[in-house]
Parts: sequence; structure tokens; C-alpha cells
Amino acid sequence: MKVRITFFVLLSFLRGFYSCSFKSKKEKFAKELLEKVENFRKVNNRIPENVRELGLSEEMDSPVFYQKENDSVYIIWYGLSIGESNVYNSSIKEWKKEG
Repeated sequence: MKVRITFFVLLSFLRGFYSCSFKSKKEKFAKELLEKVENFRKVNNRIPENVRELGLSEEMDSPVFYQKENDSVYIIWYGLSIGESNVYNSSIKEWKKEG
């Protein structure tokens, strides 16, 4: 019985650790993407149409997403949990949790 309890406690701990680790990887990737977009803006005097202009590929299962809203505004976002995302809006230059 003690072995089962220890196993489930360890399993729960590892699942939580993996979740936090994956979240921090998404956050790091999002900040790197933000930096790439801003560098692109400085060099080209415009924002990219999509991430392909940054040398990245667009994947539906990407951990982080970019969307051009208009000629000067873009958003970057990644999922935190089901129905909740962390969203960067370039017009206000800040991250907000939405969902």
C-alpha cells in the first residue's frame, strides 16, 4: 500500500513539474519571438506579415502564435491551460492573461 501511495505522489509531482517546465519553455519562446518581431520592425520599418518572414515555420501545434492585426499592431500568445492564454498586444506593450 505504501508503494502505491508513494508512486502516485511521485507521479503527481512529476506531472506538475513537467507542466511548469513546458509553460516556462512557452514563455521563453514567446519572449524570443517578441524580440525577433521587434528587431524585424527596427530593420524593415514594418512588422512581419507572418512568422515565415522571421525564418520560422507556421505550425498549428506551435507552442506560441503570432498574428498581425494591422500595419502597426500584432499579438503574440500561448496557452496556459484549456481556455486560458497569455497574450501580448503590441499596441499597449504588455502581457495579459485572457480566457
